[in-house]
Amino acid sequence: HENAIGVFLETAHPIKFLDVVEPALGITLPIPEQIESVMNEEKVSVKIKTYEELKAFLG
Repeated sequence: HENAIGVFLETAHPIKFLDVVEPALGITLPIPEQIESVMNEEKVSVKIKTYEELKAFLG
C-alpha cells in the first residue's frame, strides 16, 4: 500500500515471548546458542524499593 504508514517497535528478542510470537507468525523460531545457554539458568531477582537503594545496589 503506497500511502500506508507503519511503525515497528522492538524491545526484546522474540525468543523471550515464544508462546506469543510463534503462534502469531505460524513458525518455529530457532533459538540462538547464546540465549539457549542461559535459558535454563536459575533466575535471580532482588527487590529494590527506592531509587536510592538501586543506586547503592549498582555501586
